[in-house]
Amino acid sequence: MTAPGSFHPLHERDEQLTALHRLLMDSHIGPARFAIVSGPAGCGKTELLRTFARQATASGAACLSATASRSERLVPFGVWAQLFRSAGGLTPPAGGDLSRLLDGKVLNSVPGAAPQDGSTPLSAQVINTVCLPLLDVVDKIPGPVVIGIDDFQNADAVSLQCLAAVVRRLGSKPLLVVLGECADRPSADAALQAELPLEPHSRRLRLRPLSRTGVQNLLELHLGRTAAQRLADACYEITAGNPLQLHGLIADNQRADTGSCDPAVDSGYAAAVLSCLHRCGLAALALARHIALIDGPATTRVLAQVTGVDDKTLMRTIGTLNDAGVLSGIRFRHPKTRAAVLDNMAPEKRAALRARVADVLYRSGAAPLTVARQLLAAAPVPTGDWPVAILDEAARAAVRGGMLDLAHDCLVLARELEPADEKLRDSITATLFDIEWRTDPCAAVRGLPSPASASRSGALSGAHASIPVTVPLWFGDVDAAVAGLQQISAAPEVHAPGAAARVQASRMWLRLGYPAAAGGRQLTGLPDDPAAEQPPAGPPSPQVQGALLLSRLSGGGPDTALADEAERLVRHHRLDEHTFAVLASCLITLLFSDRLATADEACRRLATEAIELSSQTWRALFTGLRAEVALRRGDLPAALHLAHTSLSVISHESWGVGIGMPLATLIQAGIASGQLDVAHRALQVPVPDEMFQTPIGLHYMQARGHHHLAIRQEPAALEEFLAVGRLTQKYRMDIPALVPWRSEAARVYLTLGDQERARELAQAQLDRCTTLHARARGAALRILAACAAPGRRAPLLEAAATAFQECGDTRQLAATIEELSTVQEDSRPHCAPSGAPSSERCTIPDTPGRLTQPPRTPRQTTFPHTLRLPPPNAERRPAPTLSEAERRVADLAARGHSNRQIAARLYITVSTVEQHLTRVYRKLRVKRRTDLTAGLHTTTPPQAEATAGR
Repeated sequence: MTAPGSFHPLHERDEQLTALHRLLMDSHIGPARFAIVSGPAGCGKTELLRTFARQATASGAACLSATASRSERLVPFGVWAQLFRSAGGLTPPAGGDLSRLLDGKVLNSVPGAAPQDGSTPLSAQVINTVCLPLLDVVDKIPGPVVIGIDDFQNADAVSLQCLAAVVRRLGSKPLLVVLGECADRPSADAALQAELPLEPHSRRLRLRPLSRTGVQNLLELHLGRTAAQRLADACYEITAGNPLQLHGLIADNQRADTGSCDPAVDSGYAAAVLSCLHRCGLAALALARHIALIDGPATTRVLAQVTGVDDKTLMRTIGTLNDAGVLSGIRFRHPKTRAAVLDNMAPEKRAALRARVADVLYRSGAAPLTVARQLLAAAPVPTGDWPVAILDEAARAAVRGGMLDLAHDCLVLARELEPADEKLRDSITATLFDIEWRTDPCAAVRGLPSPASASRSGALSGAHASIPVTVPLWFGDVDAAVAGLQQISAAPEVHAPGAAARVQASRMWLRLGYPAAAGGRQLTGLPDDPAAEQPPAGPPSPQVQGALLLSRLSGGGPDTALADEAERLVRHHRLDEHTFAVLASCLITLLFSDRLATADEACRRLATEAIELSSQTWRALFTGLRAEVALRRGDLPAALHLAHTSLSVISHESWGVGIGMPLATLIQAGIASGQLDVAHRALQVPVPDEMFQTPIGLHYMQARGHHHLAIRQEPAALEEFLAVGRLTQKYRMDIPALVPWRSEAARVYLTLGDQERARELAQAQLDRCTTLHARARGAALRILAACAAPGRRAPLLEAAATAFQECGDTRQLAATIEELSTVQEDSRPHCAPSGAPSSERCTIPDTPGRLTQPPRTPRQTTFPHTLRLPPPNAERRPAPTLSEAERRVADLAARGHSNRQIAARLYITVSTVEQHLTRVYRKLRVKRRTDLTAGLHTTTPPQAEATAGR
């Protein structure tokens, strides 16, 4: 209950207030009463004392108050001086002597003053000079007196002796002494505690945190009933009912938007929890700081070591913080607490503590990543060899977990610590390269000092053994790749187990990526026939599996067994640095096998995994492959979007020779959708000259040929497609399912009106197609239908439609059905005119089938829009005037040869090649090699080579 006529904002404290008022009433019949109010920090002891003091004053009592401070605990008479000050307003002017006693110089000059620690009893002179004046004041007060000392555990010992001396001499004066202290910390003066009377003259009042009901009632008072009901449970879990922290949450939620089921936790809560920590004492504050620094599960043994206290003290401090609602067990109740504790520490202090925490965690066997996080923020880093070793180990674990940024930071710090072990230094550099390669290959290459020297030392082992080969291959430096491969092959003994498989895979990738260039090199152990490449004994590694897949694909084209194997592998492997190559190979195999649904699903999954692993390079590649899948399915909007996305994930330079793949997709999707400006801009993106030595260059050249055809530069388009044909034969991969150059060249001939040559090339492609080459077969059949007599077109178009349906190309299927509908409608004599009722008109089935042709000669049909002849007055650009030498150089450059290769082939210097190209660019008004083909065409279309129909 509450004293009559009073009001207080406290909750669940009526029992304690009632007990204090009863003690005050009982003090009238003597002797003096004592009350010790204890409880966890922030539970309202101070507010309870203030509320009682206001109520006692209202009922006629005089109140003297003081608040002890930890910072003044060793200052003699500190609390006693506060009591004098509060008594000053109760005394007449004659009490001026009290004011003089407040001067520290007077107190300190008293003869026989007690030591600061209170170990010696007060002398009689001190009692007479300092204590009795306050006793005189209390005696002269007519009514009861209340002396209140808050944070009693921090009071200086001398003041407490003075208080004990006064209490002993009061006699029958109505007096209540109320002391507020933390329950979990020992009181300041055992002598005073011993002099406290027993019940009922003294009471110990324990304050506990608010109950769930009390929390809801307090929230309702400040936030309203609706918000209180919504937030009460969460607020209780965050604060454990601590009133101080709860008021901080109330302040945060008074400023926050209403309606959320979760309470706002902001600066108000942070300030309150920091206040609780400081009130709990230095040991509790230190423990909280170390828990915040560790930021994870920690044993009590580790906490005892980092804080430097014994187990008993540690458990008592943990109990104090649990009672105060800061901890739950040994973890913070809310993440905001950790942030507040860390922000409240000076950066230098925080960094120094992290160094100690790292050392303790390392010696206690904590996980490398846990220790590394401390080392990254420590200053200075602990001395010894172990920090570098643990950083290297943590980086590897972070790479496996996809935390590339953390791994990068660990390796950078490890390198800055300059390990003495040269092999470890090279390993750190190689791992750092691997991480940067996943996000920016160009930056990775710039940061790799010399992979060749590291390879010679044996540091590049395991996953890094093939760096001297794969890096040059990515950027088109075949000579450097061959040199690296020969170096590794010449000294396999310096490499760890497993490196042999990577070396073997590197040889195969060299042949696959640069078939013509690799064929001209003599490599140790590299057979002439790629199919003869045998992996090391035992099950093939993922890298070798990927190379074998593409070797079979490029050597014989897609087949059912190969596609089934690719589908099995792509479902079996998860993405990491070991499986990236085989997964990319599987996707390419599925793509050219027209397993488009499976390929699209796998591309989605792998792109997502790449994002989770923070690998932008992998994400770019898988997104680019998915764009090609969308193009082959006829989904042009998706193809455009995905191609743009893949090109924006990493820089164009970081794509290396692989940039031709997404660019080719973007060019073809732009042309097919009628957005020639998109294709034109894609063609302006610079590509490496070395790209034209790779199979990727073939697809880029095909796309460039489509663009020439779309802008009515048929001779340039034809030359492009025929050049592709020559290269496929040179690379020994003249397979229609991979590069259908014959049907593309036939389209140009058909557009130019040369149906005989178009028919010859289309038939040659059809003869080379197997049952699995549905897409290439459909393209050839569609050309043959356009070249055939009207009466023979429908069966060819039906077969083409069936082929496009098999491969899932909805765009080509729709175009073929449109042509078929025109042929069928024209060939049916029983069809009604356009004005006849719809029930009498012909219908075209949704799925193409074998349709019976009526026995009559249909009229000539027009070519489909992609194959129509240009108008007779179409403008032709005249061939520029080039010298024979300039034309030879320009022709080789347009076909993808580098300046060095042109010089070797024509027996001239590289400087002469550059001079010729400069004049060619000026005459043709072009800026780069990719524009040369369009500028070199003549008004007379080139003739197909004799091998075109083979």
